[in-house]
Amino acid sequence: MESTSTRVVNGLIKRVIADRDLYLQAARGVREPGLKVILEESADALTAIAHELQAQVSATGGRPATAGGAMSGVRRTMMEASVKLSHDPDVTYIRTLEQMERRLLDAFLRLEATSGDRAMVGRHIARLRLLHLDMTNLGSAAGR
Repeated sequence: MESTSTRVVNGLIKRVIADRDLYLQAARGVREPGLKVILEESADALTAIAHELQAQVSATGGRPATAGGAMSGVRRTMMEASVKLSHDPDVTYIRTLEQMERRLLDAFLRLEATSGDRAMVGRHIARLRLLHLDMTNLGSAAGR
């Protein structure tokens, strides 16, 4: 893996970790127990993706990212502020996570389109599509 590729993959790792942290934050904040379970399972899926990407960077002699990016704290604060202003916090969590998953999926799809290692990226796209579909379905079920 060349240094540019390592830098790009580390950027994805940071994004995946930051998103996972938002899922865990939402899981702690939701009222519905079933939703909490779904959010925790989604966080576990993102953890697995991050670990696989980290292993790939390590296998090529690179140093993998191990934490979310610089904007992670801002995103967490913004989500909590939105939740506090919401009449239905669970729906606000779902809506925020749905938008976040769409952006993460788009980032993987862009990388797949330009990457020399499409297999590495493509493996994770199916999981990300399922996560996004979960949030989309939950949002629809919540009547937003």
